[in-house]
Amino acid sequence: MEPRSNIEKPKDRKVKRQKNQKIEDMEIIEIKKDQQQYISEIAALESDIFPDPWSEKSIRDTLENPQARIWAIISRQAPPCSCASTATEHASETAASCASTAPEHASETAASCASTAPEHAGKPQLLGYVIFYYVLDEGEIARIATSPQHRRQGVAVRLLEKMRAFSYEQNITRWLLDVRISNETAIHFYKASGFAKDGVRKNFYANPPEDAILMSCEVETSGSDRA
Repeated sequence: MEPRSNIEKPKDRKVKRQKNQKIEDMEIIEIKKDQQQYISEIAALESDIFPDPWSEKSIRDTLENPQARIWAIISRQAPPCSCASTATEHASETAASCASTAPEHASETAASCASTAPEHAGKPQLLGYVIFYYVLDEGEIARIATSPQHRRQGVAVRLLEKMRAFSYEQNITRWLLDVRISNETAIHFYKASGFAKDGVRKNFYANPPEDAILMSCEVETSGSDRA
């Protein structure tokens, strides 16, 4: 298994957030080893978010482990259409060169949007995922991540809810994880979710080298938590 870390800050880049994504639009699925599309998308998101990303092979190997689960949250809602912004851009360029060609650009833009709309409408978007290992009454969050465009919209919370329901079924009463000591965003999220600090492991991570904070959480698995 490759070096582990948990929710990471995105690499330095500007991210446009989806403002109107609703929790009702999200669907939780369990990833299976024959779902190559999702395996590839998870690996791509790993590369975008983590300094030590898991490869597709590592993800497939995890899916071969009977004591592991990977859950993902997807949305079948089509992403916002960019026609308006594209049309505005074309209109500005056209006005600067030749006003008579504006209708041509507008028609091209509308045709392009119409042709791609059906494709986007039915294509699921990967919003986030969690990789979870378990033995007896303990579970470990090996990886949890949310697409930068969909953060602060309840994705990670929904993933924890799914883990809690699964833990109820499997009589898992404790969760463990490790997180980079510099990752204040993840540490704050974990504390808010009920995790407590157990200790520090020196030089646990590579690429770049860094200490890990070890955390754990007693899992409340009352009947109301069942999925």
